[in-house]
Amino acid sequence: MAKIEIYTRPGCGYCTHAKRLLTNKGLDYVEYDVYENPMYIQELQQRTTGRTYPQIFIEELSVGGFTELLENEQFNLLKK
Repeated sequence: MAKIEIYTRPGCGYCTHAKRLLTNKGLDYVEYDVYENPMYIQELQQRTTGRTYPQIFIEELSVGGFTELLENEQFNLLKK
């Protein structure tokens, strides 16, 4: 199973949609809430130039946000 990581912030509708999509696909992920733990912001800045939420990584590679995750799902790239 692919290692999936998602950086989120409270109140982010796209974050909620991304987590729901992953859960509905039966995929496990690690969530990093940047408000609960601000050190994740610095970590995120070192990993990607993306500045919107969510920021999603699959196998250490930046996928982007919810829109890009949805595109990957439509092309069946998200597999268990």
